[in-house]
Amino acid sequence: MRLLIDLMGRLNRVMSNLGVMIACIFLTTMTAAIILQVISRELRAPIGWTEEIALASMVWVSFLIGPWAYRHHQFTRIDVLVEAMPVRPRTFFNVLIHLLEAGLLIGAIYYSWLFFSGGNSLLPQTTRLIRTLAAPLIGAEAAGSIVVKNKYVYVILPIGFAGLLMISVEHILKSVRAFVSGEEDIRNFDLDGMARLPEGEAAARDADDAEGRG
Repeated sequence: MRLLIDLMGRLNRVMSNLGVMIACIFLTTMTAAIILQVISRELRAPIGWTEEIALASMVWVSFLIGPWAYRHHQFTRIDVLVEAMPVRPRTFFNVLIHLLEAGLLIGAIYYSWLFFSGGNSLLPQTTRLIRTLAAPLIGAEAAGSIVVKNKYVYVILPIGFAGLLMISVEHILKSVRAFVSGEEDIRNFDLDGMARLPEGEAAARDADDAEGRG
């Protein structure tokens, strides 16, 4: 199991870090589009496609960053009761929770794929922008056939949910190993993603280390 967990960990680390890097590009694009929109409105010459670009970028940022946030336990949850339990009951409940999450994510992948594949509405302002930019290169007639559909924005939904499912599998495997062994490697994370133990357990471990050195 340790080998499988290590393999899933490496795969998920690469996948989630790549998602963060791509999300940074879309975050920059979203910020630039919003700034341009504000400036154009102040000049009484609003640019329509900036809103479509900003909204699309926001969707991509959310679903690209999701797997990283889930892997580093950055989603908000109320865990006072679970954290108060001994190791084995706590890890047992964690297994159940992650299994439930995995089931919900499988359903989300299915329905988001249906939503993506059935979408045929257009992004009119973005389509107009792309046609204008493409016309000098490929001709007005060919550019007129270019269509930017709304579904291209929401293709990230099933991809993002699939990434979350991969992280969920890693959490399940780690929780099962902790339940069997009775030991947890990591329970909590700081906001910067750095792992830490709860204060009580951290103090106990420091005391044990000091006693061992003594």
